[in-house]
Amino acid sequence: MKSRIPVLSALVALLTAPLALAQNESPAPELSLGDYEVGAPVLAYNLAVVPLHTRKGPPYDDYTVLEEAQAAKKVSIRELDSDGTVRELRVHNRDERPLYLVGGELLLGGKQDRMVQNDVVLDPDERQRVPVFCVEQGRWEGQSLAFQPGLAVAHPDLRRAALFSEQGAVWGEVARKSQVSGVSSPTGTYRRVFQDAALRQRIGRYLDEIQGKLPRDERLAGLAVAINGDLEVVDVFDSPKLYAKLERKLLASYVLAALEKQPGRAEHEEQGRAKARALKKEHIDQFVGGTGPTTKDGVEKKMFRSKGKAVHGTFFGTKKDSPTRSP
Repeated sequence: MKSRIPVLSALVALLTAPLALAQNESPAPELSLGDYEVGAPVLAYNLAVVPLHTRKGPPYDDYTVLEEAQAAKKVSIRELDSDGTVRELRVHNRDERPLYLVGGELLLGGKQDRMVQNDVVLDPDERQRVPVFCVEQGRWEGQSLAFQPGLAVAHPDLRRAALFSEQGAVWGEVARKSQVSGVSSPTGTYRRVFQDAALRQRIGRYLDEIQGKLPRDERLAGLAVAINGDLEVVDVFDSPKLYAKLERKLLASYVLAALEKQPGRAEHEEQGRAKARALKKEHIDQFVGGTGPTTKDGVEKKMFRSKGKAVHGTFFGTKKDSPTRSP
């Protein structure tokens, strides 16, 4: 039987604190998201994910997500007007459920491809100007002002640049990732990274292995992610129903990070896997802001609230140089 280690106290404390990334300006009351239980690490090649299960029981908040709303023709995403504005798009949610846009979500079309800067919730029939970043530096034209879902979330370093930096840093990370991934385009669009057939095949192998091993229960609400045994990012959600809808896109973004950090030698790979298998609750506590010796060393954190309720926490670890081997 799979064992779980309860209580990510540091994570809960941070999730209940006032959040820097809030959808409204008024101070949000402190709300407990409850405890999380830590499952056994799930490994695929040099990537490991540690399941995080909420101890809170149902009911869980239900949202529609971008590809779901698009398939039902319940969402519209467009430039603000015919002239366009690089850093904002207009989104209309026509669904009867709230629409959840996760930070890093790719939006393709318009005058140039964009990515959502940070998490946004749109109520039913709400229209909102949504903050975005450009991920296609060489284009500012298009026959249509409309956008389609990119069916992908940006890799963690690009999400991090969008949350903590500015447009130049986003373009720089798009260019860097394209180069190490061996792809290019006349307009420098990030979509080429996810649309490259060889990369998609490699990502698919990771995804199939990980999703086949992940536990399937209604309380799975997030993941702690390690590459070569080192924790790099944690994404945890209040609603397991929302997490389940975003899981494959988030996993693909983690895989994209892992592909450029593959160890060059078999013994190094096994060392990383052994380190990943040993990941426990205390390691994640330290990573997200506990009291251990590795606390807060370069870890950047963003929290998102909707109507005063904490719904998603993201933690990015210390940046490390990648091995010289490319995907």
